[in-house]
Amino acid sequence: FFNFSDKHSCLPRRSFIIMSSFSVHVDSEFESIYNLVPKPEQKVVKPPMYKSRHNPLAPIPFSTNKGLGPNIGKLKNNADPIKFLRKSTPSKRNPLKPIENKFNYPAPKPLKAKVPSKDERPVVGLFTEKNFVTANAIEAILAVPRVPDASAPDYLKKEDFGKVPKYLGEVKQEIEQENEMIDAFVRKQMEAYEDTPELCDAMPEEERIVLIEKLKTKWDAVNKKYQVLCMHTLYEGHQKARKEAFEEEMNGIEADLEKLTSKGPLMISRG
Repeated sequence: FFNFSDKHSCLPRRSFIIMSSFSVHVDSEFESIYNLVPKPEQKVVKPPMYKSRHNPLAPIPFSTNKGLGPNIGKLKNNADPIKFLRKSTPSKRNPLKPIENKFNYPAPKPLKAKVPSKDERPVVGLFTEKNFVTANAIEAILAVPRVPDASAPDYLKKEDFGKVPKYLGEVKQEIEQENEMIDAFVRKQMEAYEDTPELCDAMPEEERIVLIEKLKTKWDAVNKKYQVLCMHTLYEGHQKARKEAFEEEMNGIEADLEKLTSKGPLMISRG
């Protein structure tokens, strides 16, 4: 069990292996000489008991419990431990608690008639000999006519019956005043327009036709150049700029032709 040839001959082999691999360590599960050395007892020093600096007998400020019913500490009343409330013992009712009426179920609603069974057969074959047309005619002849209500007003006897109401005359007068005011405003504007010299002249029809023909000829020439340019597949550098210039020129000619061919006189400014 002991290795006397080793330097630590007084230690067991397992304890030496542990000490050599880590540090001086003694396994408490096995016998060792170190267990014979008495260990000093460690005295547990308790901290001083906590005491509050406040007076525990002082009343609690802002408390709703004024000492009438404390729930901590000993009971102040002399209760008998034998006379406690037992099962099925009637207790005193709180006089402040209202008396609740016993719940009563509402009266049951009348049930609907039962569905007839499959064995019941309806009554058939009933007929009458009463002539309803004659009966209705007799009831209408013998019926007492209704008396008109005397409290209802008779609009036929009113003073303004058949006359134009006064408010319609007032509305008509307001409309006439508005129309006169609008006519005066338009007349004033026309006088101011007539006093100013004419700034535009109407284009003669012959001149417009000649201008349209020249614009169409110009559009054909530009379109011919544009179609030749469109035969190329690649547009780089100046070719792209020429294509965009042709498109812009053709759009401008088309806009001018649209204005010249529109209905109505064409006004041109002087100067």
